[in-house]
Amino acid sequence: MNWVLATQCFIFFLRLRGTENKFQKYWSWFFLAYTISLIFGGFSHLLYNYTGMLGKIPGWSVAAIGIVAAESAMLLDVQDPKKRQMLLTVVRSKLFATFMLLIIDLSFKWVMVHTAGFFLLAGLLSWSRFKEGQTNYKYFLYGMAGLFVMAGVKVGQVDIHPAWFNRDDIAHVIMLGMYYLFFLGVKGYGTSPKSAQATIE
Repeated sequence: MNWVLATQCFIFFLRLRGTENKFQKYWSWFFLAYTISLIFGGFSHLLYNYTGMLGKIPGWSVAAIGIVAAESAMLLDVQDPKKRQMLLTVVRSKLFATFMLLIIDLSFKWVMVHTAGFFLLAGLLSWSRFKEGQTNYKYFLYGMAGLFVMAGVKVGQVDIHPAWFNRDDIAHVIMLGMYYLFFLGVKGYGTSPKSAQATIE
C-alpha cells in the first residue's frame, strides 16, 4: 500500500508540476516529498529484518520536509506579514525540533507529533478561509476529518481481517481518499473570488 500511495502522490505532483501558482507549487513539493517518503517506507517495511529502525530514517525525514512545504503553502494567505513570519518561524522550529528528537529517540511518535502540528495549523486556517468564502478549503477540511477516522480505527483496533486487511490497511485506504481531497483543494485554489494572492518572502 505504501507504493500505491506513492504512485497516487506522484500523479498529483505531475499534475501540479510547472504551475506558476505559488500555493500549488508548494503543494506539488509536498506530493513529491511524500512520493519519495512512501517509496522509502515500502522498502523499510520490506527490508525491516535487515535495516531495522534505521531504515525508517529516510522516509520519515523526507515526509517531515514535505509537511513544511504544505505548511508554507497554507501560510500564503495570511495577510499580516509579521504574523506570517512568526508562523513560518514556528513551522521551521518544529521541523528542527522533530529532527533533534529523532536523533535522541528514533520513534515514529515524533513524526506523528510533527504531522499533528500541520493538521492543527492547516485545519484552523482552512476553517477560517472557508468561512471567508474560499470554497476550495472545504476539501482540506474533509481530508483532515479522515485523520479522526484513522485515529478511531487505530485506537479501536478495527481489523476487517487480521492478516489480509488489518487496521493499517484501512488507514492506508483512508489516506488515499485524504490525499485526493487535498489535491482537489489545491487544484481549486484561486478559483474562489475571495482567494488571496499573498507571497512568502
